[in-house]
Formats: sequence, structure tokens, C-alpha cells
Amino acid sequence: MAWELYARQIIRTGEPTVTIGKMGRIAFNMKAVAILREHEATHAVLLWNKESHECAVRIASSKDAGAYTLTYNKKYNGAGFSSVTFLNYIRYDWTETRSFNAVWNDSEKMLVFPIPQQYFGTSGNLSQELGKVKRPDRLKPEDEGTLMAE
Repeated sequence: MAWELYARQIIRTGEPTVTIGKMGRIAFNMKAVAILREHEATHAVLLWNKESHECAVRIASSKDAGAYTLTYNKKYNGAGFSSVTFLNYIRYDWTETRSFNAVWNDSEKMLVFPIPQQYFGTSGNLSQELGKVKRPDRLKPEDEGTLMAE
């Protein structure tokens, strides 16, 4: 049998990047983490601009309403938090992992990243109901072949 070379699918970038994973988790790359650590961020709040399809992760304190706790990995080259309810609120289709370039807004102390409209609902229509998303590892036999419920 011939050997096949696996093409690694990770794209390295020198820009701050936010990744939204299939498990509903928002994660930050090393560059974004460096910015968050520089500002001693332990908590963050999520903001949504429906008109421009932009999200923002603003540094917050533990006392701020709706603040998420940032979890850093041991090497401090990655961080993240679970955001399932927020992603469902904005009707983002998180059945695939996607990364988005982010820009640091120093005056507001937040990372801002646009999400293309095609990633909302199943057709990119923000008024369309997304439905309840089911994780592939939790599908029951009767759900076989579907990731979206009615």
C-alpha cells in the first residue's frame, strides 16, 4: 500500500483570529490571546451588530451581567469559552468550525469580527428559523442523517 501525505488543514496567521467551533465554543488564536493577556482579561461579554453582521468580544469583569469566563490553556497560546446560547440567539449555523479575522478596538477594549451572512440559518437568511442544532455525537437512531430538527 502506498503512503499518502496528509495535508494539514490549519492555517497559521499573524492576525488575531476568532474561531467558532462545532461544539458552540468561541476560541482565540495566539495573537488574540496576546492582546487579551496584555489587558489582563479574565472575563468577556459578547456583542452583536445585526446590521453589519459583526460580533465583538469585549473585556469585562466577573461582576458584569452576562460575562463569560475566559479559559486559557496551559501555554497561554489559546483561550476560549462556550457560547451556544449566543450563537443560537444570532442564528449562527455552528455545525461547522469556521475562523474569522478579528480587529482590536482599543477605545472599546474589544475584538471585533464580521461573520458573512451565508453562515446564518441554513440559507443565510437571518429571518429564517435555525431550529435546534443537534451535535453529531448525540444523535439518536431516529435522527440519523439530520443535524437540524424541524
